[in-house]
Amino acid sequence: MGISILIYDSMVSILKCPLFNFEMLLGVMFLNDTMAAESLNQLKQSISIALIVLGVAMAVFLIINFRNNMKRRNTPSGIVSAPPLEPSGQFNQLNFSILDHHPTPTAICRNDGIIEYVNQNFSKAFGSTPTNMIRLLLFNILPGHISTALSYTLEENKSISGETSSGFFSPNTKTRYKVRWQISDAKKNENNRLIITLEAVPKVEFIDQKENEGIGIIKEILDNAPQAIFIEDESGVILEVNDAACSLHGLSRDEMIGRVITELSPDDFRKEITQKHQLLSEHDGVKFKSVAYPGHGVPKPIEIHVNRINYMGKKALLFIITDLSEQIERKKELDEYKIKADESDRLKSSFLSNLSHEVRTPLNSIMGFAELLAEPEINENERKEFIQLIRQSGKELLNQINSMIDFAKIEAGLIHLKTDICNLEILFHHLHDFAHDILKNNDKLKLFFDLPRDLIKNSIASDRHRLKQILEILMSNSLKYTDEGVIEVGVKIKAPQLYEFYVRDSGLGIPEGKHRQIFENFRQGNDGNSREYSGMGIGLSIASRLIQFMGGHQWVISEPGKGSEFRFVIPDLLYPQGSPFMQVSCGPTTMLKKVMIIAPTEELFLDLCNDSKPFNYQILWAQNALEIKAMLLSNNIRFILIDLDHLPFWQELLPRIKSIENKVQMIAITDHLDYKRRERLKSMGFHDAVKTPINIPILLNLLEKNELSAIYSLTSSINQN
Repeated sequence: MGISILIYDSMVSILKCPLFNFEMLLGVMFLNDTMAAESLNQLKQSISIALIVLGVAMAVFLIINFRNNMKRRNTPSGIVSAPPLEPSGQFNQLNFSILDHHPTPTAICRNDGIIEYVNQNFSKAFGSTPTNMIRLLLFNILPGHISTALSYTLEENKSISGETSSGFFSPNTKTRYKVRWQISDAKKNENNRLIITLEAVPKVEFIDQKENEGIGIIKEILDNAPQAIFIEDESGVILEVNDAACSLHGLSRDEMIGRVITELSPDDFRKEITQKHQLLSEHDGVKFKSVAYPGHGVPKPIEIHVNRINYMGKKALLFIITDLSEQIERKKELDEYKIKADESDRLKSSFLSNLSHEVRTPLNSIMGFAELLAEPEINENERKEFIQLIRQSGKELLNQINSMIDFAKIEAGLIHLKTDICNLEILFHHLHDFAHDILKNNDKLKLFFDLPRDLIKNSIASDRHRLKQILEILMSNSLKYTDEGVIEVGVKIKAPQLYEFYVRDSGLGIPEGKHRQIFENFRQGNDGNSREYSGMGIGLSIASRLIQFMGGHQWVISEPGKGSEFRFVIPDLLYPQGSPFMQVSCGPTTMLKKVMIIAPTEELFLDLCNDSKPFNYQILWAQNALEIKAMLLSNNIRFILIDLDHLPFWQELLPRIKSIENKVQMIAITDHLDYKRRERLKSMGFHDAVKTPINIPILLNLLEKNELSAIYSLTSSINQN
């Protein structure tokens, strides 16, 4: 009642506040003051009665709730009724209160595994309390390998008692347990109870290694083994491990010894051993592959070899675990090189087949027309025509032989450049005469030469013969694949003392996927056995190597059906012999390392060219996005140097470069560099960063370090195979 009175007083005080001024409201509503006063009294009486009834109801509710709580407090601790059973099968936990403080961890479950009682020691083993463990499923509490075996045994009803073959380690009590179980009645009965006890497994006693030198020697041998080695007893307890095993799982030796090996492995590990258990003998072992899950890293593919041994007078299992990660990576590399080797063999076979055709065809023509010249019936006009055909075939045969000789010299590194003065106007006249001989009877194809007025009288210091040979090879390629349209040859100054030549046509075009391949040995637009166009596939390869020898670089811009544009840059060697541009490289093209510089000006390009010769690097220079894409598609570029200070939108280049060539490593060049910015640039996708002015030895050392790591990896793979 006290509560109801308190509530009543509160409501009355609320009603008296200005917000609830009923006198004012009723005075407005009713014109008669007497009628308003009577209505107000009746309203107050009704509210008072309602509040009294509400207070009585709340008081009754609080009293009933208080009595229920007192009953719960008077109930013994930890006693919560299990889900209802049949009346005859009701379970009284008070019957087992004597086990509450028994030293043996004990639990009592229904026949379906629902826990009805646990003592204090059982709950401590799992880091819980008896109250929290009641009504939980036993098989969800025990480790997976134990619960699976126990569930299988109970379902088969093989026996009414037993113990598990393997145990588990409790980190809460620092004790290893084996699980014992017993059914209360041998007869099948819904009211049977499953009694679970945990038996502490004594710690394995090891012989002191200081007292036994033989054990110490064996331990040292195991630690020097590259594979992870485990020795476990028949119950699965680890007896010995080596350093590689500790490193594999990120645990110390003391933390691993005494544990079960299945705790460190996937769920199917023991299942695999059990399935092959019959194959284990004194001399024969089993081998299978699995996945290890180290605590400090990503999953690793492993190969496990298991064998029986005699360890300290006891039967034990020896596990030798080999990490297959490096082996898989090396196999991938070897597969890639094998594919390239097979492709090279195929291309060489195709080259020999083409060589036979390209040599025999003009030779047969020469022999045939020579025999016709010996016929007395031919007239003078026919004689002149035959002689002209013989000369043409002889010239074709000579060109093929010269190409093969040049190719052999280039591969052997025997090319010697002779620097002299080459006038651009005279050079273009020779190129015109060369193309005119081929285009005598072709009116559908037009030839244009673009020589700016300011370059007409210019001369370039270079190997005149090799420069003419490069342009003739590019023009021959355009003439071969262009039946009608336009072929244009031109030159411009890219930077001071740096000339850019180009040959543009409206022919078939080249797919992007083959922009790099066409500059490789024995490659053509169509590498199949049946081809429409002749050639041995070494012309563009010779041209690209000569460009490299002359200190330049080349690229191609082309799309199928839209023609092709071959461009190359060479320096004007108006320098003493030993010019920085003379990047002559001996040996195969695969040994030449290509570095591309992305910068709007030539300063960085010239600086690197000064020091690149001894290191066998070819330096490429790109000024815009079109050149960057074309050079990446046309060359096997390993490193890209990006001038951040002079490129305002360099951030946009990074995803574009990665989309074209994902394996290339990018190095930032900037004048403002500290540790924080270096790390920020690395997070954006750069491999490293270098501060300007460039220290060439440091930069080249950085590049060489990456190249050496790749070479060492390849060498080790080849040596092992």
